[in-house]
Amino acid sequence: MNEKTEASLIDYIVIGIIGFALGQAISSIGGFQVALSAYATIGDWGKVAGSDVIIGIFAFLPAGFVAGYLCYKQLKAEGNMAGFTGGVMSFVAYFIITLIVTLAETGIAGADFGTQMGVWALLMVFALVFFPLGGLLAGWTHAMNVPMPSFLKFQFMKGPAAPPPPPPGVSTTCPSCGGPLRYIEQYKRWYCDKEGKYV
Repeated sequence: MNEKTEASLIDYIVIGIIGFALGQAISSIGGFQVALSAYATIGDWGKVAGSDVIIGIFAFLPAGFVAGYLCYKQLKAEGNMAGFTGGVMSFVAYFIITLIVTLAETGIAGADFGTQMGVWALLMVFALVFFPLGGLLAGWTHAMNVPMPSFLKFQFMKGPAAPPPPPPGVSTTCPSCGGPLRYIEQYKRWYCDKEGKYV
């Protein structure tokens, strides 16, 4: 493996771990991880699958999208498949880390190994679908290159700039007639309307 390929692989691994962390954080915030084990313990696998779909849509899909986006922005990757690769790497990281954690927690807690591994395996099916799909969506949106709509930029209109102070020795009144002076932005000079001349 040459140096460029190795660096690219490491970059994709890091992006995969970021995708894993985001997906895990979102799914944990919703409390879905706890609910999965509870549903499986009472034998309601339909609720487990339903929770997995919700986790897939609201946690894995955005996490895969972010991983795909990072492939384009950080690695300067091109083509639709770079985003897909970011999503797949997120799935791989999710697969390995959650397998180790599930095995460790099951052993420590003395829980039913078959049930816990069944919950984990079902979750991996949805992770395999939604992580890469999120990465693919990132690739499609990158290819479209849609500009930001102006109403979302929240740029407030600026009023006209205040005229600069008059040059030293000149007030805002005309030195010859005493009338008011007006600053002409186009010429960057002060103008006396009364006399029709620049000061």
